[in-house]
Amino acid sequence: MSILRNLVLAAAAGTLLAQPSRSAEVLFSCVLQSHGSGHEKRTFDVTIDQQAQRAQIGGNYSLPATISPTQISFSLNLSGSVFQYLIDRTSGLGTIAIKDQVIYSGICTIADPGHRAP
Repeated sequence: MSILRNLVLAAAAGTLLAQPSRSAEVLFSCVLQSHGSGHEKRTFDVTIDQQAQRAQIGGNYSLPATISPTQISFSLNLSGSVFQYLIDRTSGLGTIAIKDQVIYSGICTIADPGHRAP
């Protein structure tokens, strides 16, 4: 992708993500790319329950999440590995890290309630 397109996407995501949510749950759609040699993409939805301070991805619930107006961070324990997720609500930048090493990064946007990632 071109730098200009990335800036436009980030600006649009920032506008959407900065808006206050009126419901307890917010659905994000994320497209992240691996930092490894294959540069594979991961597309997934994240449901954030702001009242319960939890996140859910594919039926897996997070450990308690930290949710603020500017960022969301949470961890998932999947098969003994703890994946740390961070979504910057201002820019839309999302990352996944293991042991503080970023392994995926990309863009997360607020999705319509009827949307589901492939």
